[in-house]
Amino acid sequence: MQLSVIIVNYNVKYFLEQCLCSVESAITSLHAEVIVVDNHSADGSIAYLQERFPFVQFIANKENVGFGKANNQGLAIAKGDYVLFLNPDTIVPEDCFTKCISFFEKNNDCGALGIRMLDGCGNFLPESKRSFPTPITSFFKLVGLAKLFPKSTVFNKYALGYLDENKNHEVDVLAGAFMMVRKEMIDATKGFDEVFFMYGEDVDLSYRIQQTGYKNYYFAESAIIHFKGESTKRGSLNYVKMFYQAMSIFVTKHYKSSTATVFSVSIKIAIWIRAIIALISGLATKWGFIIIDSIIIFSCLRLVEKVWVQCVREGNHFDDKFLQIFIPGFTLLFLLSAALSGIYDNLYKPSKALLASFSAIIISLAGYSLLPEQYRFSRGVILIGGFTAGLAITLVRWFLLQLNWIKETNEEKKFQQTVIIGPLDEFNQTMSLLQQADLQERVLGRIKINGEDHQAIGHITQIESLIKNYRIKEIIFCIGHLSYHEVLQHIQTLPKGIYFKFKGKNAQSIISSDSKTTTGEALTSEGFYQIAQPYQRRMKRLLDVGFSLFVFITFPIHLLLLKKGNVVLKRACSVLLAKQTWIGYISYNQMFPALKPAYLNHTYLPNAARQKMKPENLQKLDMIYARDYDWMQDLKTIVQQYKNLGN
Repeated sequence: MQLSVIIVNYNVKYFLEQCLCSVESAITSLHAEVIVVDNHSADGSIAYLQERFPFVQFIANKENVGFGKANNQGLAIAKGDYVLFLNPDTIVPEDCFTKCISFFEKNNDCGALGIRMLDGCGNFLPESKRSFPTPITSFFKLVGLAKLFPKSTVFNKYALGYLDENKNHEVDVLAGAFMMVRKEMIDATKGFDEVFFMYGEDVDLSYRIQQTGYKNYYFAESAIIHFKGESTKRGSLNYVKMFYQAMSIFVTKHYKSSTATVFSVSIKIAIWIRAIIALISGLATKWGFIIIDSIIIFSCLRLVEKVWVQCVREGNHFDDKFLQIFIPGFTLLFLLSAALSGIYDNLYKPSKALLASFSAIIISLAGYSLLPEQYRFSRGVILIGGFTAGLAITLVRWFLLQLNWIKETNEEKKFQQTVIIGPLDEFNQTMSLLQQADLQERVLGRIKINGEDHQAIGHITQIESLIKNYRIKEIIFCIGHLSYHEVLQHIQTLPKGIYFKFKGKNAQSIISSDSKTTTGEALTSEGFYQIAQPYQRRMKRLLDVGFSLFVFITFPIHLLLLKKGNVVLKRACSVLLAKQTWIGYISYNQMFPALKPAYLNHTYLPNAARQKMKPENLQKLDMIYARDYDWMQDLKTIVQQYKNLGN
């Protein structure tokens, strides 16, 4: 047997589905086997994939044993002359494996081979080729100097940024996402060191391969897509800590004790620096804008009030106590309206700022009309000040957008021009998936790959002019008649700023990832979850907070009506602190969008009845809840299950 492909899966069944579609095409001309080791996924990966890919050997672990140990399980039964360790969130072209094997046969000193990796937008991933970590190179990477100076031989030595990504090179470290090795060599090194749970095992194995006398090569004559961001969010502080803890294990294992000590100290310092950067960044992206907006609203109201006093009231000032109450109150009301409208989900969205100002004005005027005459302020200041604040917030956002300090994330603008590339039958399959997610309105039409009909808006050879003429923002590639190799060529050469989605032949999902730092998206035949949408999540949290406050205000009533009324008060505290939610899933299941643990479930079934139901039936009920979620239904559930709040 020529090749054994080993893939470790953990809760990414849709990405694995697309990966296996591409692997199936890539092994057509080879005598090869594919082994998938599932690390106790909770998303039903094996049940979903086993029927679709009968040529795959599945190993189902009863617990998550880690990346290295799971790969070793696959290695123990592998029969190929070469072994490929491959991540499930990858797509490989048809000629990838044959080219890699050919390189091995021409270079007898090659013990392991890595490859040129691209993210979901076609951008090169620097971790395709790396050097061994040292205290100084790791420090430069962690504090961001490597990113600021990507071609530097000093600051970015770890990612070898000074080496041409389009040429083959001998390197130190290969990425575990795609590592092809000689079977005889990997057997001699005894595979991965299982002391590494998630990160660092590829660095350790690369080091031990060199110790055997073989070399590690970066191979640039083929490329793969590596979506990334499917386990720990890249760039998060948690990821940084996990990654550098693994690096510390590596350094302690292979370097002198003095070097290991220096490395450990430098990493701790760098993690603190990274934590401060992350905090500042977080303030700049969300809370910072809330503070900025507060200052803008307050300033606009004060300015309008002063102009109104001079021009309309002829110098007669308003009572200071009204100013001290009204202006801060209107500012808070504006911010609440802005948050509910979604302005902090999409930092540049003029309509949201104007909607927030309109809402705050209407509510303020309504409250104004209910006040006695002697307590009324000024409708003119409310009206003009409110709209001035909305316009000022919009102008500030526009200015920051021009400076590239914020990015336009308007979903409607981003996806209002989508095209599907593929033949008519694959186009119809893709449209069916989009319709289930209620996204079919985004599609402008189909780009054909041959001359089979006249319904398409154009041919794939015209793609660049079509992008320009139709202002296309998103392309969905249907892979079947169109090869993986052709798709990889297109995503590297098409204009930047285009978003890509991928659907393998006969796959029941569409996958994408806009960057290496964001979790990928999967549109599937199993549903599109409303509960994952920003509006519904915001309203769910607002309901949690609102009902918890209601419990506090009316606590004596609950103490009389409920057997364990005191328990309800404790639960309200927990919900306010965002440790729990009032309504949630029947059981814990990672295949659905995450929710906090719940005190009540969305059904009205008693515990005894639920315990008698099959797990798959409970899972289906949770799926329906997540897919069709509406915060009003949660409110109804709370009312109907009121008597169970203390149980």
